[in-house]
Amino acid sequence: MALATSARRDQRRRLVASWNRSAAPAAVSDERASPPGQATAYDDAARPERHPGLATRLPKTFGGLVLASLVILGCVGGAIAAAVSGPLFGRHLIEEGGRFAGTLAVVKRAIDPQAPLPLHSWLGVLSLLLGAGVAGSIRHMRRHRRDDYKGRFRAWGWLATILTIGAWSAVAPIGSLVATFATEATAIAIGPGGIGWWYATAAVALTVVLPWAILPLHHRAATAVWTLLGMLGWAGAAAMAWVATWVGGAERAAVIGSASWAGGSACVLVALLTAARGVMREVLGVATPARTPKARRERSRPAEPSDRVTVADGPDEDQQDAEEPSSESESDDPALADFVDDSDGGQRRMSKAERRRLKKLARMKGQAA
Repeated sequence: MALATSARRDQRRRLVASWNRSAAPAAVSDERASPPGQATAYDDAARPERHPGLATRLPKTFGGLVLASLVILGCVGGAIAAAVSGPLFGRHLIEEGGRFAGTLAVVKRAIDPQAPLPLHSWLGVLSLLLGAGVAGSIRHMRRHRRDDYKGRFRAWGWLATILTIGAWSAVAPIGSLVATFATEATAIAIGPGGIGWWYATAAVALTVVLPWAILPLHHRAATAVWTLLGMLGWAGAAAMAWVATWVGGAERAAVIGSASWAGGSACVLVALLTAARGVMREVLGVATPARTPKARRERSRPAEPSDRVTVADGPDEDQQDAEEPSSESESDDPALADFVDDSDGGQRRMSKAERRRLKKLARMKGQAA
């Protein structure tokens, strides 16, 4: 395992070295053309237009991201409200009857939380599949980052795999399969029907992959917040399995659990769109890394004067002369008046060497006297 990791890192270093060699001749000509806010060096293959399909359609502006988030949250939230209004509040939003009674009956069955895959759960599955595609696009862009010697871009590929498995688990009994296998293998049942094994496996996988993917981002605060909201929704859905067993009310717990799962999936999709926008801004050179508190303190700290260089044998004559004002003339010292050249009226400024020579002569004259 260690040899394989070393081989991958060596291959990554050789790839980075080839990038640097290819970028060196164009560094001088592109110095003025490159944006001043470029934070991280990326290869040209990382640009979104080099990834046809999903990467070219992701929102790059803040307004586009807000609009996409509102559409996602509005659709999922509306489906959840329509699904839980009847079982939880006793008031259905859609009443049958009238000219379009058949159409309304079909719509009511579609949003019924007791259906095999109600509308809000279907939107949650769609959100996870779209999130897996966005994570794949982020992986393809970050794999061209020139300083990624450790291959951290692979975290986004693992995240895409986890989201795909999570989407399948809503339509296939993957959770029950894992729970049954782990219970039979260990003879320990965690939770009702051993479903705790499935939740524990998912929790461990997300705990490892999410920090691995999010922490290297320059601007990760918004992505982390949306991801945390998504994890809270999924945690609430998992908790409903225990609530139904301990407290009762399996029907209401199932409705709340499916709604929490769908809402968490929508928040995860918004988090991935936010992360994709940040990565594209890094690639295009319009994002700068957030300054750490230490960097901000060092920037705001005034420049300290450099310490005076001292010599073990004492200061030399150049340092003594440097302490004297540069405007000093020979007429300031009466002891030097006899040594001033009067050819230009005594107004000529002497050099440092001349002043040192005249001071020596003045001292010698004073000692002789």
